[in-house]
Amino acid sequence: MNRAFLPFFLAGLVQLSACEDSDIAERQHSADMAKASLSGQTDVISPQQSTRLVLGEKLVAEALPWENREYRIGEAEQCMNWTREILVAACGEHFATLETESPWDGHLLGPEDELLPEHVDSLASDEFGQKVKAIDALQAGDLVFLKNTYGDWAEGVLTHVGIALGDGRYIHRMTSNDGLVKIDSIPTADFDSGIRLKDSLCQTQ
Repeated sequence: MNRAFLPFFLAGLVQLSACEDSDIAERQHSADMAKASLSGQTDVISPQQSTRLVLGEKLVAEALPWENREYRIGEAEQCMNWTREILVAACGEHFATLETESPWDGHLLGPEDELLPEHVDSLASDEFGQKVKAIDALQAGDLVFLKNTYGDWAEGVLTHVGIALGDGRYIHRMTSNDGLVKIDSIPTADFDSGIRLKDSLCQTQ
């Protein structure tokens, strides 16, 4: 090859490589934007957010077929048990018993109040994920905690849980004895917080 031509040849290779890299980046960006569109997001998402999106979609995918179905009809206070079934189906058997000893509402509980996996606050802890303080900040797959929805509890005690759908709605097993799983708007008066579970907790299958 003529040495005078070599710099032009190498420059062409570099430009071709850059174009290929650009095409790959563009395809990845398009895939990310498609995922974002499914969740109602419009901003470009990071790799970490993309992973979270997959986990959130997995939880929602497990939960949605339950809409208008009965769960333990005739039994009250089954919202966390239903939520745990979804978590187990999406993320692994360890979610059947995973619980904290330091729930966010722990300071409001009495000395005789037990901490059990079926209680709403059993997964409400910084050790399991990021606290979400506003309804409009919730993403699909976040757990949604409501306070003082029933019972004679101290103000602020968590009493109901469901799974966010990312648009101000959530899917939950209603506390009533009818035992129906419903999709509803998250009630602003009862909303306490949500939790975005750590990716490391979800052993995706």
